[in-house]
Amino acid sequence: MAKQQPTGIPIHVLEIPTTSVQLLVPSASVAEVVNVRDFTRVPQMPKWCLGVIAWRSRAVPVISFETLLGDAEPWIGPKSKVLIFFPIPGRQAFEFFGVLSTSEPQPHNIAMTSEMAAKSPRDSQYIASGLNIRGRVVGIPNMEALKQAFYPTA
Repeated sequence: MAKQQPTGIPIHVLEIPTTSVQLLVPSASVAEVVNVRDFTRVPQMPKWCLGVIAWRSRAVPVISFETLLGDAEPWIGPKSKVLIFFPIPGRQAFEFFGVLSTSEPQPHNIAMTSEMAAKSPRDSQYIASGLNIRGRVVGIPNMEALKQAFYPTA
């Protein structure tokens, strides 16, 4: 069988390493990657919200995707990063959020083929689907489910 040819224009994506699952997001959804700073814990927040960090004169909540998936809170080491995401569609322009990464995210340019479709690497409402990237299955975050988790009364 002939190898499937890519369809469409290549997309620039970032692979986000976590201890639970590798995540894949469009690089255009990430405003900046920053070194981990001290988190300010916020009382009454869910366990998956590690706290807030100061970023460009804003208090940005930072989540642990691992804890959101039901795993243990990850160890924050010297290579850990926080990816600052632009607000989820439908939210206010100032509602940035951060995701903890175990190390520097890896950039890729991908052009989709039907062979890349894969079963989700985790059975979770927060993973929309899986994608086979260079022989590894990565998870695509479900932004609608994240929006419901972040803003349950909205």
